[in-house]
Amino acid sequence: MKKKSGGSPLGWILAVALICAVVMVGLAAAANRQQYSAEAAITPTPSITPRTVRITEDPAQPTSTPTPRLFQLNAVGLEVKQLQQRLQELGYYQDAADGQYGAGTRAAVQTFQQQNGLEADGIAGEDTLNLLYSAQARVFTATPTPSATPETLTSGSKGEQVQRMQQRLKELGFYTGAIDGDYGRGTRTAVITFQQQHGLDADGIAGQKTLQMLYSDAAHAMEVTPTPEPIHVMADGMPLLVNKEHPLPGDFVPADLVDMSMYCDSSLVKIKYKGTQGVREAVDALMEMLRAAQADGVTGWQVSAAYRSISEQQEIFDDSVASYMKDRGMSRTRAISATSKTVADPGASEHHTGLAFDITVPNIASFKSTKQCKWMHDHCWDYGFVVRYQADKESITGFLAEAWHIRYVGREHSVVMRDRNLCLEEYLAIAQ
Repeated sequence: MKKKSGGSPLGWILAVALICAVVMVGLAAAANRQQYSAEAAITPTPSITPRTVRITEDPAQPTSTPTPRLFQLNAVGLEVKQLQQRLQELGYYQDAADGQYGAGTRAAVQTFQQQNGLEADGIAGEDTLNLLYSAQARVFTATPTPSATPETLTSGSKGEQVQRMQQRLKELGFYTGAIDGDYGRGTRTAVITFQQQHGLDADGIAGQKTLQMLYSDAAHAMEVTPTPEPIHVMADGMPLLVNKEHPLPGDFVPADLVDMSMYCDSSLVKIKYKGTQGVREAVDALMEMLRAAQADGVTGWQVSAAYRSISEQQEIFDDSVASYMKDRGMSRTRAISATSKTVADPGASEHHTGLAFDITVPNIASFKSTKQCKWMHDHCWDYGFVVRYQADKESITGFLAEAWHIRYVGREHSVVMRDRNLCLEEYLAIAQ
């Protein structure tokens, strides 16, 4: 038998395919290795130092929301964003809350630390974070430039300077309202109290002297004065006289005041402003009078004003002066003179006694022309009231006639004053 030379064709084909596969795998591995080396060369090695450190009181039992205890330059994450948002709320940080602890965030933290009595190292450590997220954290206070002349601020002023002033007054305990940049009555009262306690002219206008004192180291915290002893205005035998020549002391407060919006029968009278107060005896007499009016078919009464503190009267007086100066171009002296004809000086208003009431009719501009006015002028005397300011007595009372203003003096006095056509000044002069 003759011997075959070489293998079968199929065997050769398989051998060649195997060799090709081995070569291709080797080439692919070499290419992958080359790509890995190139990427590794341009990728920085990660820092092994953590940028944010969190500590819990008991590491074995972590809380569900861990409290961050340290942030510093280059820290990143959600907690940093929350830190930035809190600094924004307090006015220390103005940039975007992007979760990156950069130079702007560090500067904001330093300012917060400076204004809150902490070490200003720009690192948000445990003490800084605890205070930052607490109710004791102080809102950012911009320090005025020492060389700049402070702008004069007064009722009606608005803006950043008012907001800064409110914040400073709040720090010293004189102001308790919202830091809203609106120079309203609450702000004005705070300024007056600050001026009184710092030996300044207590006019409620934050001028150069007031602002310089306010922002100086000489400004002191509010001194709480004792509550004055209430005065029983009906205790003496004769009615209390209050006018420009007989003002009340600055701490005068009548006794036995009641909240008329809660005390009075709403079916008889509307109390225009919630919280309006009056002395109980006078309010009882008023309600008796209005019940009699209702029996006569006269209804629709409203009390627009009653007890008014001396500080409230000061605000009303100053608002009137400012209105004359702004709307009519008067000098301050002329505006004060014009105001004094219709608005009592602080301390000289009968409303301080809690015995005087301004009676009106809802939605009616002129009370004088109403049937309620006529009935009241005819009958109020029988219930212990007098029409305090009448046209034929202006030279004596010092005020223009006010048809709506009645004053409780007690029936034993009011009837005599009616029958003899005497105003209170005349009556007391004769009685004494």
